[in-house]
Amino acid sequence: MRHAVLPSTDPEFDPEPSGGGTVKQVRIFLSWCHLDKQLKEALLTHLMPALGLFTDLEVHWWQDSHLTCGEDLLPGIVDRIDEAEFGLLLLSTPYFGSAFIRKHELRRFAGADADKGSLPIALSALPEFGEYHDLGGVEKQLVFFADGGQTFADLSGPRRRRFANDLAVSIRRRALDLNGYRPL
Repeated sequence: MRHAVLPSTDPEFDPEPSGGGTVKQVRIFLSWCHLDKQLKEALLTHLMPALGLFTDLEVHWWQDSHLTCGEDLLPGIVDRIDEAEFGLLLLSTPYFGSAFIRKHELRRFAGADADKGSLPIALSALPEFGEYHDLGGVEKQLVFFADGGQTFADLSGPRRRRFANDLAVSIRRRALDLNGYRPL
């Protein structure tokens, strides 16, 4: 089994494997609010192994905890966003309330000026989507919820594992551009 979570600066990263390989490598920037650390860790505990099982996709992952001692915070984060194909947005009310996320991360993945693919997921309770909330453009995207419209925080036990497994499949479909027409 391959490892699904690798720093984006991995020298082995090759978005187009040589020799006609069928494994696509993709870089995903993890955008999350530090107030949600426990939920993020719980999700990743289930998601990382699920992503590592795919034979046609290798995920290289980056989050701010990969910064090294003495590295400049803002340039380090912006450089990793520049390298990423997608952002996995762990949405919550504190996420939308973070000035740093709104200014430096969210605008790259949602809204009129977005230049990266977005993978928004409902980590915990969200503000209601409506014209009276500014959610940075996420309100116009399809947000990943569990069946029944539940967030990851709403779930426990095996239902959290199912959420992560279903999310991994959704990430694979998006990364491999498998969202087109399907036979009946």
